[in-house]
Amino acid sequence: MRRARDRTGSENQLACAVIVTTYDWPEALRVTLFSISGQSVSPSEVIVADDGSGPETAKVVKEVLGRSNLKWRHVCHEHKGVRQSRIKNLAVRHSEYPYLIFVDQDTVLHPDFVADHLSMAQEGVFLQGKRSLLPDSYTKKVLADGRFRPPATWLRGLGNRKNTLRSPVLGRLLARPKKFATALRGCNLSMFRSDFLKVDGFDEVFDGSWGREDSDICYRLFHAGLRVKNLWHLALQYHLCHEVTRNWEKERLDGELSRSVVEERIKAVKGFSGLSEEGGIIDSSVGA
Repeated sequence: MRRARDRTGSENQLACAVIVTTYDWPEALRVTLFSISGQSVSPSEVIVADDGSGPETAKVVKEVLGRSNLKWRHVCHEHKGVRQSRIKNLAVRHSEYPYLIFVDQDTVLHPDFVADHLSMAQEGVFLQGKRSLLPDSYTKKVLADGRFRPPATWLRGLGNRKNTLRSPVLGRLLARPKKFATALRGCNLSMFRSDFLKVDGFDEVFDGSWGREDSDICYRLFHAGLRVKNLWHLALQYHLCHEVTRNWEKERLDGELSRSVVEERIKAVKGFSGLSEEGGIIDSSVGA
């Protein structure tokens, strides 16, 4: 199995891809990418999964990752509404490593985020991390600076404050594998590529509107026999404040998710194996 090098040069970590989903918020993406380039354990590759953004996003990717020592790819397809499942599947198609870590453009990573995911990785288990919620004023400052510093735990307006406390010892004690869990999010999620393929990746039936594709893949992983570890006080993540998406197809998406649970689906209805040839690598550290 291929291993990743930490900053001491030792090969003692599982080789992984960090996949960042994005759509037309280059200011936030810049901060997130800087947080990835500053990890204590570097990912083996970074893949920007771009759901059809404008040219400013490509400039940011080149600006930040092009100046780093990271191996990276910018993967994109045409913008045809929200297609989060498809763009994540496309990113995985172009990934090379056995472990996958999924994050979003509006989440900034603690310097030990990747190290924590890799240290907790386990066969037969996927990992679900937590996040804290940055207040609007702090978010505006971060975006204006283009860089991020973790806030003090007592910052006024900080949401989910407990999720800013990193404690590897406590985190390992609390991370007991569970057969089922709810409140699942795709912005702090990791799994072995083999398990991703076992359930045929994300399901495009959830595309066309925002949400529920992350819960669906987690439920299908449960149906396939996997368990989940919740990463309390590990893999810290800070969510940038922004307006909540309105007019999304909640009834349709919740109905599809309910059917997935009732039918105990393992394979996606329209998953990775059926991915079309649309889109691909538009820029890369190793050549498109």
